[in-house]
Amino acid sequence: MIHLTDKNSPLHEKLEIGLLLAVVGGFLDAYSFLCYGGVFANAQTGNMVLLGVSLINADYINFFHYLIPIIAFSFGILMTEYLLKYLSGSFYIWVLITEIIILFIIAFLPDNTPQVVVTAAISFMCSIQIGSFRKICGAPYTSTMCTGNLRSAMGSLFLAISNKDSHSLIQGLRYLSIILFFCIGAAIGAICVNWWGKISVLLCCLLFSILLLLIIRDLIYIKRKQQQLSDAINK
Repeated sequence: MIHLTDKNSPLHEKLEIGLLLAVVGGFLDAYSFLCYGGVFANAQTGNMVLLGVSLINADYINFFHYLIPIIAFSFGILMTEYLLKYLSGSFYIWVLITEIIILFIIAFLPDNTPQVVVTAAISFMCSIQIGSFRKICGAPYTSTMCTGNLRSAMGSLFLAISNKDSHSLIQGLRYLSIILFFCIGAAIGAICVNWWGKISVLLCCLLFSILLLLIIRDLIYIKRKQQQLSDAINK
């Protein structure tokens, strides 16, 4: 029997956490595209293409419309690298709290808020997520875009078939699961936007809150085990 989960992985690298984050990633891509001028807040490649097209067409308004989310995304990665270096185990808690706050504010922004402000905020938030949750069961992945995951999935499946390697098969199926849940998240995002409009992003706040509680529970469990080990050694 094939087991996709890995009980030995840290909580933030477990498959179920990656699947939850992939749902949010797909949701936010659909949300930003449908609600805010066709901008991809997660995948900056699309924005870079549209940036170049706008420049060639001398459409400087749209040029900055695509440039600002790219800058926000880049700044988020830099900030995440800094926080990873100087924060301890509470890092993931602060990341999730930041994401919840940003999305909650976006849900209730006035309708006359410039679109570029919202897309920049979502891009910044997604870059924090990418920079923080980098691995699934020890292997690199991204929860807010699929191109790299698809390449890794096909590469793993090729190794599984050519070398009859069960580990590569499991790894490939993990990547495919992430892609599937990303697509599910995008579909849910499109449906929710049609039903509830901009406040539908509160669903992501709920998912992040669940993830936050899981992370806190895991940290409490780890500290309790460390304390028990310390007490046993001191005896």
